[in-house]
Amino acid sequence: MGDVYVLANQKGGVGKTTSTFNLGVALAEIGQEVLLIDLDPQAGLTYCAGYEPDELEETIFKCLLRDISPWDVIITTKYGVDLLPANIDLAVAEMQLLNVPARERRLTRVINHVREQYDFIIVDSQPSLGVLTINALAAANKVIIPVSCEYLSIRGTQALLKLIAKIRGQLNSGLEVAGLLPTMFDARTVHAREVIRILKTQFRDIHLYPYQVNRSIRFAESAAEQKPIFEAKLQVPGALAYRELARDLVKEKLRCSG
Repeated sequence: MGDVYVLANQKGGVGKTTSTFNLGVALAEIGQEVLLIDLDPQAGLTYCAGYEPDELEETIFKCLLRDISPWDVIITTKYGVDLLPANIDLAVAEMQLLNVPARERRLTRVINHVREQYDFIIVDSQPSLGVLTINALAAANKVIIPVSCEYLSIRGTQALLKLIAKIRGQLNSGLEVAGLLPTMFDARTVHAREVIRILKTQFRDIHLYPYQVNRSIRFAESAAEQKPIFEAKLQVPGALAYRELARDLVKEKLRCSG
């Protein structure tokens, strides 16, 4: 049965989509069956995976609101991962879900249809704490929180942790925070190093991954080219973090199953 991870942070621009895509590809490279779910109306994950969101007629929106089977929507990418795509239609899902019974568990129902076929299901959430993010947290086993190395990202993390506590109490008692993943790290700046220090002290009860995703223009270039960072012509130091994270997730899965 697939482990469901959601990458979440209330603040935008912290690398959620980049991390979701590249982590998924890194897992596929070491033999894991991976499904990526785009739960952001901006559909950045869908674009990164090689598809034009506006050209897709079948998306996760129809799975959530019209009970279409995810198997009729899932598409295969050329990078070894499957994708449940999104487009701008998902923007109206927030309003429409308000009147749907058990609206917080719509994504859980979708995932339950496919969970047995994958080792990992990774959800890219939107940069807000609305009903779509609540759906993601209600369906997940664990949360990875990308935190860009700037102070405002820490504030977004604090808000997300409060929501996670509520989700545990009301919808998903088994939800765990897998860890904080520092992104956009620039060792040359005092501020970035200070943010790492704050993460270690202010969130001492939460695992801080011991590697950082370094700031690099290569990430933006790879996204524009609809390729994972591993296909960049030059080796990108920050890319190693995703491969290390993928190995750690597999080790954790094997430890729990053993």
